[in-house]
Amino acid sequence: MQNLIANLAQTHRNELVVCWDNFDYNQGVRHQTLDEPSKHVSATTGKLCIGRSIPAGGLQRSMLHLDVKLTSLDIWNANGNKEDEILYNCQRYWIAEAIRYTHRTAVESVFDRDNSMLWPELPSVKRLPVHQTRNYTLSPILENEGTISGTYKVIDEIFTGQLNLDREKEFDGPLRLVFGDQKTVSLVRTVQKERQEAGHPYDQYKWLLPIPGLFHWPTNYMDMIHDTYSGSESAATESTLYHNKNILGCIQGHKSPFHHKEEVATRAFDARVTACFYRSLPAQVRPADYSQVDNYIHNLSCATFMKKVNEIREYIFLAKEQSDPVDEEFLAHARFLQQMETYKTLKLAIKLGDVGLIKRVLARCCLLFHGSGQSKYAFLSLYMTWLTQTGAADKVLQDAILANGLVNLRGAKDSHFEMDRLNELLNLEFRTLVALRRASTMEISELFRRAALTASYCTGLKVDFEATFGEYSNGRHQVKDASTEVRNLAFQIWSSDSIIKQPHGRSSPFKPRDILQKGVAKLNVGVDKFNKSVVEGRWEEDQDLANATSTPIAVLDDIVNLDDDDIG
Repeated sequence: MQNLIANLAQTHRNELVVCWDNFDYNQGVRHQTLDEPSKHVSATTGKLCIGRSIPAGGLQRSMLHLDVKLTSLDIWNANGNKEDEILYNCQRYWIAEAIRYTHRTAVESVFDRDNSMLWPELPSVKRLPVHQTRNYTLSPILENEGTISGTYKVIDEIFTGQLNLDREKEFDGPLRLVFGDQKTVSLVRTVQKERQEAGHPYDQYKWLLPIPGLFHWPTNYMDMIHDTYSGSESAATESTLYHNKNILGCIQGHKSPFHHKEEVATRAFDARVTACFYRSLPAQVRPADYSQVDNYIHNLSCATFMKKVNEIREYIFLAKEQSDPVDEEFLAHARFLQQMETYKTLKLAIKLGDVGLIKRVLARCCLLFHGSGQSKYAFLSLYMTWLTQTGAADKVLQDAILANGLVNLRGAKDSHFEMDRLNELLNLEFRTLVALRRASTMEISELFRRAALTASYCTGLKVDFEATFGEYSNGRHQVKDASTEVRNLAFQIWSSDSIIKQPHGRSSPFKPRDILQKGVAKLNVGVDKFNKSVVEGRWEEDQDLANATSTPIAVLDDIVNLDDDDIG
């Protein structure tokens, strides 16, 4: 493996993109003794990819302009914070998808009958060309990248050890992209701060550009949605997720896994949109009788159906509906729906490899994360917007950052996923291999080393076996059809008049924070702090790493699923 990685470094020295993450593993014992205590391994795993959208001569430090300041206008004027036709089309798409989910047969019959109009698609802003990512597993690194000293050793081990790059010749002009979670990015930036006065180009680490991977944006965004809109038992109105998940039957413990949170929120979105559709039904069509609703939809034309979709958009998805405090119950619905539309667009944009839509969502996250108090990802949203939408980076560098933040192992147009998620999948595979091969005669560090060296081989062997015998294991996350439960929730929301706007006002025991307006109010302070930290080099943001976001290996089962992708 060592020779393979070194050869790749020589052949593709200007195209390499690296991602690494911590791997923590506890080896417990049934009866602890002095000579055989429980053991803990803090190591580092990494992935090496042959990058895309990188010029022939490689990325250069001259393409990065650290003296360019971020301004609040960069955020205000970003396309993601404007009401434009792209936003309207995204909203129409998700409204139509929600109604199709709850009344699939009837809706699809409308478009099957009329060939003149196709089903609406998510707008394409800038989708990456279909490309199969070549990726390789780095040799095991028995260093803890979760510390500053460990980060120094990981950088040295990868670039001068495994890649065998010449520290005297290959670190003066080039710029190399490194992807990781929020803690990895913070630690790399701290290392750069400590060594900014070093005399040798390599020791300054200015040749590294740490990029936060997109994998943790959806998880943090979903936490924000639940923190803002869950409500409580004492305020369990139809506009709360607490009420919605009880009607849906999605009851979970205090610490819900990511998939549970996502399912509750997305199904609540579908139910609320469907409830808006029910309000437009003729008086003779009773929403309680789903067959009547299906018959009504079946007799619509495509144009009439899309007209109703647009009426829903204008009814509850306009920006002004987030800030009108007259009807507090309707206001909570409007805020939830508009912010969930942003989340759903981000998830699908990643899958489709649409970096143009991703840029739009990152600009909106600058406001929402500031307003919700998630300071770490508010800072990273500013950082990514600064790198990809201002003069801080040349156009070729911006394209490389966005393109290499995604990988595509199958080479299909809808199978992109996040670069750092590729490393998380590797960690999950390591954990499985270590658990299966654990034995009392082998040290945990040696077990990890062997698992790291054989992981890619075992994956390839599995693929070959399946192709030979025609039996394939399905690692996809299977999602249960919950359309009946969603229709029931939609009917309850509609029948309660919760989502019917009351022009004369209505109070509600549930009053979610206006995180968008709070974000607007906090943005100037956030931008000023960002400039002091990144542009002026005061680095206040990195003083406290204790609460930095990373993903413990123990919780990967909750947030990592393979969808349609294979581990490579």
